Amino acid sequence: MTHEYTLLVGGTILAGGSAPPATGIAWAGDTVLAVGPQAEVRAISRGDSHFVDLGGAFVIPLGEGSEPAWPTLATLEVGGRADLAVLDDDPRRSPLRVRALVRGGRLTAGSFRA
Repeated sequence: MTHEYTLLVGGTILAGGSAPPATGIAWAGDTVLAVGPQAEVRAISRGDSHFVDLGGAFVIPLGEGSEPAWPTLATLEVGGRADLAVLDDDPRRSPLRVRALVRGGRLTAGSFRA
């Protein structure tokens, strides 16, 4: 069974834990395939990849709760679940303004675009 790849690039991915900020993330199904520099993430693209330019938005991992919080105890890592929130602003300096929520690799609320 194959899954469409979803690639978010052009933003800041705060993967949690001790991971440095990245500029891209990709997943297929409910599994994260890559977190890192935008060029690295783009390199895994296939013919059925769905690209989203984040336009400078921020991405954080979602924990178990229904509302995103920062800092979070969850992480975004290769092989982990694609549970994330796309935010309009840097959560390290601003209140959370959620643009989109992804649970298990599926967009469950909002939109990737501003």
